[in-house]
Amino acid sequence: MEELTIPGMKIIDYDRTADNVSQFLTDRRYYPRLYKMCQQASSDHLQSPSLSGMPGGGSAGNSNEEKLVKYLYAKSIVDGVSQTYDKGSFELKVVLDNVFGRISAFEAMRKLHFENTRYYQVKKRALNEFADGLEMKVNCPDLHVYVK
Repeated sequence: MEELTIPGMKIIDYDRTADNVSQFLTDRRYYPRLYKMCQQASSDHLQSPSLSGMPGGGSAGNSNEEKLVKYLYAKSIVDGVSQTYDKGSFELKVVLDNVFGRISAFEAMRKLHFENTRYYQVKKRALNEFADGLEMKVNCPDLHVYVK
């Protein structure tokens, strides 16, 4: 069978996409950092930018506004990850529980009734499912890696 090509759709590198998703979810520079930002900075502590009506030439930016934008952006990604998890397949949920450290790889294999080799094939597929789901959420990154 010939490979189906849809205009505007790029060819996905599934192995590299799975690695990219795993890095996004576990590397402290990405999702864990955004998650902590949301946990530590609740919207109650952030104030709306204010205008006094008085002319001012002080600061070059509004730090409250920057903090609020950063918080809202982080929250939209954290919510997107949560929604993708909630709407994902059983395999996706088990794999992500393993990726997040909630369960061991052995426990994940036991829950899915797979041996080592088959589990890692299913893990790769589940991580690609995650990339597909997250891409469709508002303000969330496209974690796919495309073939050039």
